[in-house]
Amino acid sequence: MNTDLVSRTGLVPEQMIPQSSPVDALESTVERVLVAVRPSNLADPLSGAHHAEESLRDVLRRTDAGADHALAQAMACAEAACEHLRYCELQEARLLLVAARGQLARCHART
Repeated sequence: MNTDLVSRTGLVPEQMIPQSSPVDALESTVERVLVAVRPSNLADPLSGAHHAEESLRDVLRRTDAGADHALAQAMACAEAACEHLRYCELQEARLLLVAARGQLARCHART
């Protein structure tokens, strides 16, 4: 077992995201959360923000930025967005998620 991986993420390798790249996994989650926290989609803002925070934290736990600076910046923005979602500060969370999306676009531009 890769104990270094477990110590960094708290997950065993089988729990890591099986997608093609961590960038794709984070990007799809950021997009889903952005849609989920639109004011028009929130019949119950507290529940919606809580669910969005959980899904974002889940993908962040399973993502390792490694040496990719843009991915690390995207993860930092997403983590900060989680904190705002915790307190239902949706406008601030959306701003940070858009910033994360921009950093993820930088990741794609290099490949």
